[in-house]
Amino acid sequence: MLKEERQHIILEKIQANNKVHSSTLSEILNVSEDTIRRDLKDLAEQGYIKKVHGGAMANPNLPKAKIDHNISKQTERTIIARKAASMIEDHQVIVLDGDLTNLMLVESLPKDLNLTVFTNSLRIASLLCEYELVETIFLGGRVSRQTQSTMGMEVINSLSDIHADFSFLEINSLHEELGITDGDRENAFIKKSIIKSSSQVIALCLSDDIGNIQPFKVGQINWVHSLITDLDPDDPKLNRFRNKGIDLK
Repeated sequence: MLKEERQHIILEKIQANNKVHSSTLSEILNVSEDTIRRDLKDLAEQGYIKKVHGGAMANPNLPKAKIDHNISKQTERTIIARKAASMIEDHQVIVLDGDLTNLMLVESLPKDLNLTVFTNSLRIASLLCEYELVETIFLGGRVSRQTQSTMGMEVINSLSDIHADFSFLEINSLHEELGITDGDRENAFIKKSIIKSSSQVIALCLSDDIGNIQPFKVGQINWVHSLITDLDPDDPKLNRFRNKGIDLK
């Protein structure tokens, strides 16, 4: 069982019962309690749960809708992350923003890859420390407790001095005419700055988010060079982007 599938089940159990014990999860999932503790640590760092003695409980400060969205999309995110990871080669310079799919992308990378990675994500930077040949440059700034990513002008100013080969951006709203939008103004500025820092922009977008429009503009559709979704590249739903000259993965 993949880690994502295991954590999906853990979140479902916590949602159903509000609290679970590590020993119970160990029996249900047939893995060691050490593995369960690592999973609970990951989920707590992402803000989905609160660790308590002997187990975990639901995070009352996190909207249920957000939990449901991320639980239900683990399989789709895994597909996208693996497609994105297959595009990355030795000696590239890339930028990763702090969204969940990019974290899964990093987990899909070979351990012997030689890269330079810029990121504003604490979780991604921490995970990349396990990769001996990856030079990780963390973009400092004000840390968002909710996303565990840095925000603000410090990040934007740092990005203005970078020229990367690729940026991998999780896009929550992608429209064939209105382009990339976001529900958070500050996050929209960060994404726009990442796009400007890169020769090629790779958009990672769940198929359910295609056609969505949110309040804050990130960029034009022609700023996207490649689009990676959980769909087959030949899916008719993607024709609107194929007709714009976007490479579909």
